[in-house]
Amino acid sequence: MVQPATTGAPLDMYVMLIGGTLMLLMMACGIVIFMVLYQRRMLEHRIRIQEAEAKHQRELFFSAMDAIEQERKRLARDLHDEVGASLSVMRLMVNELPTRPQITTVGYKQLIDNIIENVRRISNDLLPQGLEEFGLPYAIESLCEKVAAVAGIDINLTIVIPEQPGNTQSLAVYRLLQELLNNAVKHAEATELTLSIRKENTFLYIKYADNGRGFDFVEAYQKRSLGLKNIEARTRLLNGQTRFVTSPGAGLRVDIEIPDL
Repeated sequence: MVQPATTGAPLDMYVMLIGGTLMLLMMACGIVIFMVLYQRRMLEHRIRIQEAEAKHQRELFFSAMDAIEQERKRLARDLHDEVGASLSVMRLMVNELPTRPQITTVGYKQLIDNIIENVRRISNDLLPQGLEEFGLPYAIESLCEKVAAVAGIDINLTIVIPEQPGNTQSLAVYRLLQELLNNAVKHAEATELTLSIRKENTFLYIKYADNGRGFDFVEAYQKRSLGLKNIEARTRLLNGQTRFVTSPGAGLRVDIEIPDL
C-alpha cells in the first residue's frame, strides 16, 4: 500500500512562516532605518534654518546699530559744522566790539537767526515736530510735504489711523517711513510714489510703491544694501514683517505689516 505524503505540508508551512517572519523583520528594519535617516535629515535641515535665521538676525541687529551710529555721526557733524562754526564766528565778532564800536547789529541778528534755525532743524531730527503734540498722522504729512518740496516727488498719501499709537511706537513708525522716503530720494530716482498707512484692529499696514528705476533685489540684498537692511531692521524692532517687490526698471513696492500697535 502506498502511504499519502503528509510530511511535506507541515514543512512547507514552517518554511513559509519563517520566510514571512524574516520578510516582516526586514521590512520593520527598513522602516526604522528610513525613519532614523529621515529624522536626521530633518534635524540637519532645522539646524541649517536656525543658523540662517540667527545669521540674519545678527545682520539686522548690526544694521540697526549701524543706522543709529550713522545718525549720531550726522548729528555730531551738524552740531560741529553749523552750530559750532556759527558760535565761533559770533565769538570773534564779540571780541571785535571794543575795537570796532561802529559795527551794526544786523550781522549779529542774522547769525543768531541762523543758529536758531539750525538748532530747530537738529531738534526736529531728534524728535519730529508735532509728533507728540498732534500725533503720528500730522508728523507723517509734514514729512511727506518736506520730501515733496525738496525732491520734487509727487506723493499720493493715505493715512487711516483711528487710534493714536504710543509715543515710542509712533516714533519708530516715523523713522521707518523716513527711511523709505530717504531711499526714494537718494536711490530710486522716482518722480511719483504712493504711500498708504492703515491701522486695522491691532495691525498697522504700510504699503509703499514708486515709479523709480528699481533694482535686482537678490543682488542688492547680498551686497548688504544699507537702505534695505535699515528698513527691515526697523520693521523687526516692531515685530513686523517686510516684503520687497522690485526688478530693474519696474520701481519698488514694499509691504509692511506690524502687529500689536
